[in-house]
Amino acid sequence: MRPALTVIVLAVFVFPFHLSAQKTDIGFQIGSTLYFGDLGGANAIGRPLFFDLERTLIKPVGSAFYHRQLNTRWGIKVIGSYTSIAGDDKLLQPRSLFSPEWFRWYRNLNFHSNLWDVSVWAEYYLTRYEPGSISRWRWGPYAFVGVGLFHFNPKTEVNGTTVELRPLHTEGQGFPGSGRKEYSLYQPSIPIGFGLRYNVTTDFTIAFEYADHWTFTDYIDDVSTEYVSQADFNSYFANDPATASLAWQLSVRSDEIDPDGIYAYVTAPGQQRGDPKDKDHYAFPQFTFSWVMGQHHVRPKNQMKCMKWGGEGNTNKKARKPTR
Repeated sequence: MRPALTVIVLAVFVFPFHLSAQKTDIGFQIGSTLYFGDLGGANAIGRPLFFDLERTLIKPVGSAFYHRQLNTRWGIKVIGSYTSIAGDDKLLQPRSLFSPEWFRWYRNLNFHSNLWDVSVWAEYYLTRYEPGSISRWRWGPYAFVGVGLFHFNPKTEVNGTTVELRPLHTEGQGFPGSGRKEYSLYQPSIPIGFGLRYNVTTDFTIAFEYADHWTFTDYIDDVSTEYVSQADFNSYFANDPATASLAWQLSVRSDEIDPDGIYAYVTAPGQQRGDPKDKDHYAFPQFTFSWVMGQHHVRPKNQMKCMKWGGEGNTNKKARKPTR
């Protein structure tokens, strides 16, 4: 992560001194948030990308950005985004007992969280492009990759009250001997995607952009590995029985749809609760609106004219009087 960030910072602050022209634009983006995690999803066993997307939980996202076009092939973008994400096993509709989606439906977990993201990335344009140009380089298809940092805080509802999940250690994160570290609410990401820019006028640009943010955590929705026992919660929260009870209640919620515990063995300690091999990620398909703020040009040496005494550039030479 650190070498990649160093490269991008150098690109922003060093490249401009070696290029003949740059243009800067600032703007905002609006679109949707697509969340891909352990909870909810499509009616089947968990699958990657859009095949496991729960469309009813698509949320709006808003962003603001600063963009610098380094030359007609390369650009740098710094962008901040705010959105919310959610997942809910109840939205699954199992076709039959023990069908692939039945196990996730029976798990009966849910979460929601606000999410802040700040990213910087390098853009490569497949064709030559220049912000503000309405003649030669008006269209700009591009691909990009960069680094980001995001903040989240998974929560759920119980008896009409919103509860933060991380302090409850619902999978024994941080318990002595569990081997599971407590996760941080601040995490790095790798944004990667593509877009298409179009200059409406010399000052105004629109675009469509798809940014997929790959993360290194599987705990955005507080679900990743296996169930732990009630005794584990009682031991860890020995001085706080109320919290121990709440943690156990929110760790295993299948009893809300199976109060008799007929299939309770499915959610017994040691059984699979999530999939730690498949990290959580989120994507922002957005429309972009920006305004070109200005540009500067560095005239190449071979285009600079020398001022000669007695020549075209000499303003000190007296004008000759016309003769009759």
